[in-house]
Amino acid sequence: MRMGIMSETWLQTARRVLPNLVRLSRQIRPTIHLSSVSDICLEQLNREGIKAILWDVDGTLMAHHAGRVDPSIAGAFTALLRATDLRHAIVSNCQEARAAELGQMFPEVPVVLGYETKVGCVFRITRDVETKWWSPDHGRLFGKPEIVSPIRKPSAKLIESALVELNMSNEPEAVLLVGDQYFTDIVSANLVGVRSAKVPTMKQSSFPIPVKLSQQLETILYRLKYGRPSFGWLEETKIQHTAED
Repeated sequence: MRMGIMSETWLQTARRVLPNLVRLSRQIRPTIHLSSVSDICLEQLNREGIKAILWDVDGTLMAHHAGRVDPSIAGAFTALLRATDLRHAIVSNCQEARAAELGQMFPEVPVVLGYETKVGCVFRITRDVETKWWSPDHGRLFGKPEIVSPIRKPSAKLIESALVELNMSNEPEAVLLVGDQYFTDIVSANLVGVRSAKVPTMKQSSFPIPVKLSQQLETILYRLKYGRPSFGWLEETKIQHTAED
């Protein structure tokens, strides 16, 4: 059952990426490559003027559909969550059941999912066991709307809804998106002007074959376009967006 859901999610993402592959390939360059989430430190974030972090989860913080943050980065991640002047949100391509799991796993962090509905774009914000529905056109909705299709990364709308939730809509350059995939996470950040940190996929062997193949393909495409990435915080990475690439 879980594999079937994963295949459906991957196909929905592929339908967004493949028809626009050439255009989106111009947006795959992150602000910075990091070797691990553990390389993100509060001192550096303060120097860069970062006030909020948008997180991908599977592959970035843990293995595919794992039940906890990987122990190798748990300490660093917890330190970031505890920082009083840093806001957080999770922006995911997961299904609703996984979103509910993430809401309980990270009860203080909003989990943002998006949907196309008959009333336009609608976003589901989950905190712990509480869920609210919000529309850019209609404000807060009371009750679940009739869903036509999910909104998957890469998506500017999904990132913009997370910025609204964190009250960061007027400061996208002060937000850092952390993710492990170029064509979903990094493209989404660049479409909105949010900064981004690309980390290697955690426990890549835990992912279904179609996802592993797409991850390998995007790595090849990136290296053909830009060469091998340099890892670490560099002076020249400060607010370098790639809208023109």
